[in-house]
Amino acid sequence: MKNKLGKVLRAMLLTLTIVLMYSMNVSAASGQASIGSKNYATVQKALNAVQSGQTIKLNQDITLNKALLFKKNVKYTFDMNKHKVTSKVADSDTVGGFDVQAGNVTFANGTTSAAVFVHENATVTVKDGTYAQVTNWGKTTIKNGKVVNKDYSAICNYKGTMVINKVTARANYNCIYAEGGTVTVNGGNYKAANFKTTYPLIFSKKATVNLKGGKYTTTHGAAVYNENGKIIISGGNYGGSTTGLKGMIINFKSMTIKGGTFISDNYAAALFCGENSSTVISGGKFTAKGDVVDIYSGRKKLLVTGGTYQGMAAFSFVWNEDNTKIDKNKIKLVGSTRYKMTYYVG
Repeated sequence: MKNKLGKVLRAMLLTLTIVLMYSMNVSAASGQASIGSKNYATVQKALNAVQSGQTIKLNQDITLNKALLFKKNVKYTFDMNKHKVTSKVADSDTVGGFDVQAGNVTFANGTTSAAVFVHENATVTVKDGTYAQVTNWGKTTIKNGKVVNKDYSAICNYKGTMVINKVTARANYNCIYAEGGTVTVNGGNYKAANFKTTYPLIFSKKATVNLKGGKYTTTHGAAVYNENGKIIISGGNYGGSTTGLKGMIINFKSMTIKGGTFISDNYAAALFCGENSSTVISGGKFTAKGDVVDIYSGRKKLLVTGGTYQGMAAFSFVWNEDNTKIDKNKIKLVGSTRYKMTYYVG
């Protein structure tokens, strides 16, 4: 009887031990994030503890009611580990759900509705995930992934430098809004998040924007709009409809076009050179149903030394042809395209 009772007690003790060990493991693994083998109850605690070269991994989906502060001035990776981060942080309450104030941070492998905000002294790399917005004041590189914002702009540069190697960007406003600084786009796919938006895909307020590649597909708005910045286009495919607008590419300040393919599906021009604009064209292929390049009065400069043009007229001038120089021997007209049309008004 004693032996049988002892066996029962030992079995109960073993079961209790297993249950306790399982509970401890579940409790340990239930922390929101981990660094190596150490688990942290919250992501913010992991962010406060991270050291140079380490990786923070999310262990579960999380919801943010306030911004996560990335304050450590070290280099590390924030791996969302294929989890989802939902942000309930109001736009007016913080600069972003992921508030990167210092350090060199790589974001990877997640789906998040939180905005990544990069301060002046911070460096960020974004890759392998879906993000709601990336806003830069410091130094940011987008290697790949998606940035989708159905309410506002997707990628914003206010200061500093941004390099975009490959991304799928969708936005209700601009896919790329460049307030200032320098933005270099090597590739990617850019399109409005909804059919009716009239915002341009790429907008430069007063920034330097280098467009070296990528596919830009419009529905109503322009592909590229330069208000008061400097844009250099050396590659990429720009096309679609620009209903009710002046052109597929719109320039009011400084623009240099060395290459690229520009196709306007309707009667808007492939390129519009507005008042105060300075435009230099040495290459590229331009196609429109109407006139290909519209040059408005008040222009400061138009210099054309290359390019291929197909449409009703390659160059359409309004009022006069002041401050223009076109080398007819270095341009190519396709089909029945006329060299120019001039509209004298008033």
